[in-house]
Amino acid sequence: MKKHLALAAAILLGSFALSAQMQVVKDAERALKDGKDPQEVMTIIAPAFENPETAQLAQTYFIPGKAFFQYYDQLLGYKQFNKLPEGGEVVMAQSLLMGYGLYNQAISLDSVPDSKGKIKTKYSKEIVNTIAGHFTDYNQAAIDLWEARDFNGAYQAWEVFLAIAESPVYGPKIPNMPADSTLGEIAYNQALAAWQADSLQNAVKAFTRAKAKGYNKKQLYDYAIAVASNLGDQELVFSLACEGQQLYGHEENNYFGYIINYYLQKNEFDRAFAIIDEAIAGDPNNAQYYFIKGILFDNQGKLPEAEEMFYKAVELNPNDSQILYNYGRCLCNKAYAASDAAPTDPDQSEQYYNQVIVPLFKQAVDYLERAWEIDNDNIDALNYLSNAYYNLHDEKMVEDVEARKSR
Repeated sequence: MKKHLALAAAILLGSFALSAQMQVVKDAERALKDGKDPQEVMTIIAPAFENPETAQLAQTYFIPGKAFFQYYDQLLGYKQFNKLPEGGEVVMAQSLLMGYGLYNQAISLDSVPDSKGKIKTKYSKEIVNTIAGHFTDYNQAAIDLWEARDFNGAYQAWEVFLAIAESPVYGPKIPNMPADSTLGEIAYNQALAAWQADSLQNAVKAFTRAKAKGYNKKQLYDYAIAVASNLGDQELVFSLACEGQQLYGHEENNYFGYIINYYLQKNEFDRAFAIIDEAIAGDPNNAQYYFIKGILFDNQGKLPEAEEMFYKAVELNPNDSQILYNYGRCLCNKAYAASDAAPTDPDQSEQYYNQVIVPLFKQAVDYLERAWEIDNDNIDALNYLSNAYYNLHDEKMVEDVEARKSR
């Protein structure tokens, strides 16, 4: 008899708990009807999110979701009459995001089949119409959050915008769905927002989505490669560089450099040389190709071959700081090697120094100075210059170079 009483008491307590949570839901619904602030509605209904029974009710999420959408619409009216308080655009955007999250949860619970397999919805129609009706507002919300420098919020708002467009539930309710080209550009902007928020994986995801929708402008490849490089994802860098080279290789050689670097890191020199030789055959007056081939030889320790390629690159483009620097560096390394091979006899050593080593350092100085003159941020050129002047016993110029370093 006592066991039956205990069981009855437990059932009664469970019933009281559910009843209390249902009262919370009703209180929140009353607050909604009274036009209370959505945050107040959220505070009232919060305990219902924790209760196992009420947490599975669509109503629990629909009520606060509706409060946020109503609040957004109220602020939008203020905005149309220039009465929106300062910072109101951000509040509007945040309200839209909260409303979408809650409504999305509500519709997932509103569409659950009953024990007989039938789906009876109570809120879904209103949810779909409300979200579809605010479709373009999410794009504006993202723009407002971007301007407020809330880049993560901007990313989330564009994520909702694109999710609505791609949804089989909400999408068909959009009367004038933007073309994929427009959606692709928005996905590109979303990627930039994620990058600004230092959310690199999300940036990659958005760049990929933009490409899938046909957005393939050059800046996408440039920025996506930068993000992939920051992530250390060399396979992705290589893949993007191959695409970029195919589309924009005729404009610049950056993508080509990434491709070659990929093979360098894998020590696949034969593959790298085959690609660069093919490129040179197709465009024999391209200085960058000879420069890259010089880097390949340099990485293999083949200094004479590297020097030859760098010199060819200088001949074709004498105003590129990196080309000039690398040729000057190569001459310095040639001088160091010559110094190591100098005769030990003092008389012969001095003559060898003046006839062999000095001319190499002087020649190197000429190219390194030109490299620095073109690009004052080329600190590597200054480092080699300092050492070259030191070997030329020119203390005044050593001091001059060190002064330039500290500017």
